[in-house]
Amino acid sequence: MKVLSQQDIEESNWVGWFNDETMNDFNQHHYFPNTFKNQEQFLEDCISSKKIQLGILEKEEGDVICGVVSLSEINMLHKNCEIAGIMEVERSKKNPALFLEAWSIMIRHGFEELGLYKIFGGSFHPHVADSLVRIFNFEIEGVRRNQVFKHNRFHDIVMLGVFRDTIRYPKF
Repeated sequence: MKVLSQQDIEESNWVGWFNDETMNDFNQHHYFPNTFKNQEQFLEDCISSKKIQLGILEKEEGDVICGVVSLSEINMLHKNCEIAGIMEVERSKKNPALFLEAWSIMIRHGFEELGLYKIFGGSFHPHVADSLVRIFNFEIEGVRRNQVFKHNRFHDIVMLGVFRDTIRYPKF
């Protein structure tokens, strides 16, 4: 993983990921076109004490990012934050462990370096929620009914959370 830079915007397809309908099939991107200017603004907004966003690197590809993972809304008072990520579809199909390893690194950083107690997230893709429960020991905390409009219909969001004392780290 690496800290993101202007070079990542220029040399990877990071901008294009959010314009790719297939890649955004089960997330809340792709509603509005993404541009280089938007991505530059996003990168600038990542420099904050409330967010850590890192690029995922595939070892064979050198320094070109193939995904991103973030801890956001970091709340040091309540000791929690949200986790999210996205990775190029073809690479995630070829090597799904790469994405899970990035999540594992970020979760460990949140708990062990930032001293957080809880990391939470959500998904309207049932397989994502099931995988997080099975692999990392996330717990289903609830469902937000008809929360997201995508593919001309409303979807429920499964809300998940994992705690410092219940996390399970897979071996990679």
